[in-house]
Amino acid sequence: DDGEGPAAPWTTEELAEHIDDGSTITIYAGTGDSDQWYDLIEVINDEFDTSLEGDVFAGNGGDVSQRFLQEKQADNDQADLVSNASDIQDEIKINGEEAAEQYFEWDMDQNFLFDDVLPDAEQQPFMVGAFNGGAGSCLPLNEDIFEERGLDLPESYNDLFDDQYEGLETLIPGFIVPGEVGWVVDYHAEATDMDNLEWIETLADHLEFVGASSYTGAAREVAQGNAPMMFFNWPWVVAPFATDSQYGLRGQFVDPVKSEAMAGPLSINTDAPRPWVARFFVSAMLEEPVQRRMIKEVTDQVPVRLDLDYSAQDPHPYTERRLNTELVKIGFFDGAEYSEVGQTLKDNGAFEV
Repeated sequence: DDGEGPAAPWTTEELAEHIDDGSTITIYAGTGDSDQWYDLIEVINDEFDTSLEGDVFAGNGGDVSQRFLQEKQADNDQADLVSNASDIQDEIKINGEEAAEQYFEWDMDQNFLFDDVLPDAEQQPFMVGAFNGGAGSCLPLNEDIFEERGLDLPESYNDLFDDQYEGLETLIPGFIVPGEVGWVVDYHAEATDMDNLEWIETLADHLEFVGASSYTGAAREVAQGNAPMMFFNWPWVVAPFATDSQYGLRGQFVDPVKSEAMAGPLSINTDAPRPWVARFFVSAMLEEPVQRRMIKEVTDQVPVRLDLDYSAQDPHPYTERRLNTELVKIGFFDGAEYSEVGQTLKDNGAFEV
């Protein structure tokens, strides 16, 4: 599976014919868990009559970056595909495409036929947005607590300045991701007479910011009714709680909702041990039947292709809202601007609790 293959642009069927039975796909994923990738491999095998075996290293984005870089420096590459290697993504955002060339295979935006169905913003020469489509940001709150206290569901972050929310406990994780909070603050401060720092400091004085261990831990606290709200989270972190009927957590999508063009990034290692297997997997992942089956059969992932109507798959109402909310799409390199905003706010102590 490492020899000369079909000419680009590749179809999934051509790629499937080129790989051997029982081939292994090694995935390094900063998605926190491996189950979703094994689920996806099973779906792809079923759809394309292949027999891929999976070898997945999943953790946080920093751990994935470190392992990937150490192996590359030792000329001992193991990963075929890389997703959410946050440190590497940050380096590329700062230094541009030339930084990506040393890590990831080039021309992903030209070599595959899926470029006909994905928006340009979701394709880079070195990366494609392959999962977790739709909303890229949410305001997690406990609906039961809001109902008990007679609170309206906020439709905008600026609604939170209303008197009804004064003193409302709002969880803030100890590790703030600058690019995410940077967008929230910058966008909503622009609609007021305040600058960014004044906006977040005024909101912090109005609400009651409370520290939390992590984004997942904070979501769990809200879901279990131990806190009414947290300031920000990702829809995919909230999903296990928002789709479980035992919890009262609602992932509120305020107007507007930010969408990361590369919320679920997938890149092929430039020194992938099994490059043709990697190319097949990426192509198969974006085919319509696989995207549709992600709704029910892949843990903690939703499809990225918003050109499809998923009503026949009967998605959970939370998933349906994720996929159909009005979006402000943020391109991959645009994130550097908001990271700078968020880091400046952090340096000024805006999120200290």
